[in-house]
Amino acid sequence: MLRRAAEVRGESTTEYVLRNAVGAAQSDLADLRSFVATDNEWQEIESALSEPVTLNAAMVKLLTSPTVLER
Repeated sequence: MLRRAAEVRGESTTEYVLRNAVGAAQSDLADLRSFVATDNEWQEIESALSEPVTLNAAMVKLLTSPTVLER
């Protein structure tokens, strides 16, 4: 069945299996992008995100230097 499906798509069996495995892995990992937090945990997250940002010299240089597209 795998060989026939690969032939129909013009792929080798290895390419077919790998392409489908990568798609399944992406789908499985996409499920990990969301999480559930209690009200207290969410408040801690919001508090951490509300803290002022401290930029060190390297970050300032990165943010003020021309990008690759601007060079």
